[in-house]
Amino acid sequence: MALKIAVPNKGRLMEETLDLLRAVGLRVPRNTDRTLIATTNGGKYQVLFARAADIPEFVELGAADVGVTGLDLIEETGCKIEKLLDLKYGHCKLVVAAPEHSGISSIAKIPSGARVATAFPNLTRKFFEGKKKKVTVVPVSGATEITPSIGVADLITDLTQTGSTLKQNHLVELDTIVQSWAVFIAGPSAKGDVRQDAEDLAHAFDSVENALRRRYLMANIPEKQLTAIVTLIPGLKSPTVMNLAERGMVAVHAVVDEDHVTALVPQLKKAGATGILVLPIERMVP
Repeated sequence: MALKIAVPNKGRLMEETLDLLRAVGLRVPRNTDRTLIATTNGGKYQVLFARAADIPEFVELGAADVGVTGLDLIEETGCKIEKLLDLKYGHCKLVVAAPEHSGISSIAKIPSGARVATAFPNLTRKFFEGKKKKVTVVPVSGATEITPSIGVADLITDLTQTGSTLKQNHLVELDTIVQSWAVFIAGPSAKGDVRQDAEDLAHAFDSVENALRRRYLMANIPEKQLTAIVTLIPGLKSPTVMNLAERGMVAVHAVVDEDHVTALVPQLKKAGATGILVLPIERMVP
């Protein structure tokens, strides 16, 4: 039986999810503009393209065994699903924002009965109830940022990554309702062999994400410099050291953070390292 995987059908979340699927060996077609369902890897997987907001419900109802969507959408829908893995992309936050010149500079200054436009009515109501603020929630399906300027609402709640869109629309953040990121989830239909396939896929995702921003470094060094160089490149636990045919020389292999490579290579050369190689890592299981 094919493992049915629901993925977002548009936007950056779709692109990064498809990149992750391809990185673990799923042969998903490159042109997915009009694709609703793609069967791949000899029928082992079936990829369903759906609105990110619908994926929690699809997984809960068993239309898909597993799926990738935003944590914010899971919390908004309240669907009963199981989180298999937090993914390392799709980071954003749901914020409360008000017009720059509204006089509303904090949650405390929001007047009673203020209208709040949002595509997340459940999370928004829960947030203001927790703050003991009486507001009128105005559900919208898009273009939330313009609602204050056209008189639909006094303020909004909306997703943001950098805050640039809010600034462009002359809105200021007042508070954060929830932090969000991409999540790999499973539903009640993931049982038996399907469950095992889902867990195997989660482990594969994790190994790819563990390899992100890591590099495999190899260098030949004088054996007398080994102690000094090990302090520079400790690796996951400790680097691998192998004797070379040339007496007094050893090869050191280690996993290093990508951000450290630029500064590390000159230090290694200064310590006498030669033949330095820095290679990408496809997967890594700690």
